[in-house]
Amino acid sequence: MTTMELKNIEAFLMVIEKGSFSAAADALYITQPSISVRIQQLEKELNSILFKRENGRKTTDLTYSGREVYPYFHEAFQLIEKGKNILVDKPVTPKQIKISCTHHMGVEIMPEILKILYECFPWIEFPIEIRSTEQITEDIKTGEIDIGFANLDPKENHPDLSVIKIAEVQNILVCAPDHPLTKLDKILPSDLENQRIIVYNREFVTSKILGEFLEKNHLREYKEVEISNVGWLKMMVRKGLGIAFLQEIIVKEELKNGKLKKVSLRKSLPSTSIYFFSHSKVPQNIIESIIQTSNRIF
Repeated sequence: MTTMELKNIEAFLMVIEKGSFSAAADALYITQPSISVRIQQLEKELNSILFKRENGRKTTDLTYSGREVYPYFHEAFQLIEKGKNILVDKPVTPKQIKISCTHHMGVEIMPEILKILYECFPWIEFPIEIRSTEQITEDIKTGEIDIGFANLDPKENHPDLSVIKIAEVQNILVCAPDHPLTKLDKILPSDLENQRIIVYNREFVTSKILGEFLEKNHLREYKEVEISNVGWLKMMVRKGLGIAFLQEIIVKEELKNGKLKKVSLRKSLPSTSIYFFSHSKVPQNIIESIIQTSNRIF
């Protein structure tokens, strides 16, 4: 069995596609006689006439044999093109993808996400930087950071970024296990008057949302201590130095092992949205892995 040359099959398919030998020759940047020679070679290889003749000259109408082989040659050439393009069009995988998140997410959320990224993409480095939401959005715009996680004020808008909401996190009130508040049934925000409330960074989105909630519910007289470190904040609450409004996921372990207690409120606290920001050059399979992992965490 002789091996058919691809250029001859290509000429055959091009004549059918373009509707004439001359147009096929132009498309392949060869002369019309060269097209005719390739068709003749293919017919010789197949021992069959592929195009009908009229007054001794080839037409572009297919013979029975031509119609029989056309779908197979057409499909084969499509597969060849796909095989070529899968490598030609394949995006270059970056060696490093920079991630940024706010401090508490770096402590509570990023270990789970990094575990999946390390397992699925061992050839890529994922350096982490802790930054504010404002810094994260700005750095992704400039390309300094590739992906980021942050709480976003619902009133904010970032039309020039890829922003995906990955979770709605419940906020709760927590205190030490022996705090007097644990003896009470469901309380009103106004019952917290003169309590020391430890706040994680007044400029933090959740802190602003909860501050507005307390003011709306007539709690204005309370002592406030600002701590910009989640670990210290939780330690102070455990020691009975104050109470705190925190995202439930941040104190999941402390609630489980009894180091902190949840205080029930008669009015539901507003939740906080967590968003995933990404740069356009980040491969889609990495984005999908992060979103799937985030959905599982929350």
